Amino acid sequence: MSLYESWMEKAFSKEGRSVDAIWDEYLPKEQHIYEYILANKLTKLEGTVKELAERFSMTTEEIVAFVDGINDVLPTPYEMTTLEEDTAIVLDIDFERLFKKMVEYHAEHLYQLPQWDGIFDADTRKRLTLEQKRSRTIVKGEKIGRNDPCPCGSGKKYKKCCGANL
Repeated sequence: MSLYESWMEKAFSKEGRSVDAIWDEYLPKEQHIYEYILANKLTKLEGTVKELAERFSMTTEEIVAFVDGINDVLPTPYEMTTLEEDTAIVLDIDFERLFKKMVEYHAEHLYQLPQWDGIFDADTRKRLTLEQKRSRTIVKGEKIGRNDPCPCGSGKKYKKCCGANL
């Protein structure tokens, strides 16, 4: 069983629900890593899975969970099931993408960390938050009424022209 599979088995029940005790222990550790990255303005974090686990006082499964959480913002994502203790990890961090991903995941405890002040000013964080929230909003165009002129330019009513077959 891979480290990732082992983590998933611990963190989620057979029904797919989160195991609160595991997450209550993991989330402060995850937050600590992000605080470290942001406070030191690290654009690259590297080491083997085992080295990173030791550096941040985590289990190897927890480090794999951290990599899984940041994987979407990496230029080259990892295949999670292939990670082993001796796998070299290089996390190239793009702060803008990371911030937006935290907003997308509704991880307020992460995107509201005070360490972001050293990366982006308040206006930039507000702009990035709005950009991310708008990127998921679907805006539909104005609906054509049955009795409106057909947009094809025929001069007929929409219901007698392009809307006749709908």
